[in-house]
Amino acid sequence: MSISIANTGPTSRDPKEAAIIEAARKTFLANGYDGASMDEIALVAGVSKRTVYNRFRSKEELFAAAIDETCRRILPVDIAAIEASRSTDQFVNEMAHAFLNGILEPDALALRRIASFEAGRNPALGRTYLKHGPAHMAAAFAPILDRAAKREGIEIADVQTAIYQLGALISEPLYTEVLLGVWPDDLNAAIDRQIATGLEAFRRIYGM
Repeated sequence: MSISIANTGPTSRDPKEAAIIEAARKTFLANGYDGASMDEIALVAGVSKRTVYNRFRSKEELFAAAIDETCRRILPVDIAAIEASRSTDQFVNEMAHAFLNGILEPDALALRRIASFEAGRNPALGRTYLKHGPAHMAAAFAPILDRAAKREGIEIADVQTAIYQLGALISEPLYTEVLLGVWPDDLNAAIDRQIATGLEAFRRIYGM
């Protein structure tokens, strides 16, 4: 049974805001951060520039929203329901696949490259990506790991650190290779191998 991934925005997001964020994503991906302008984003969204500024005070806020949107698409629609219907091993394995497949999506990779390039000259943008990307994902998945560990009778003292370690184990070196343009011949098989070896290493470290 596969995990259902969300493809629509939160119910609190009005259609214009959703259109602006999607336009921002497309514009950043097409032109990079510096090459994107609020004027062009408004044009792609089909709204006035005033409408854009009424919802987002700056291009940096829009970049943050674009990252949020990318992360939101990685997270399952209803984690609690999925968790309740799986064994711990099944659930953790499916979460790992949702995560790795998500961060290997072309748009997610492109946003990471943009943020990494810009962070050297604009550290604030790097911090924005960290907060709305990796740190956001860690905060979302840490409680899941904590519950899974407790079901196994394991107490993890620092769950935040452990979730970053788990993320690295189930994604590296595959993620860095793909980020730098080196794709495996069979991506799905490579993902399966990466997750299997990563989870096994994590279990050995934490005794799960």
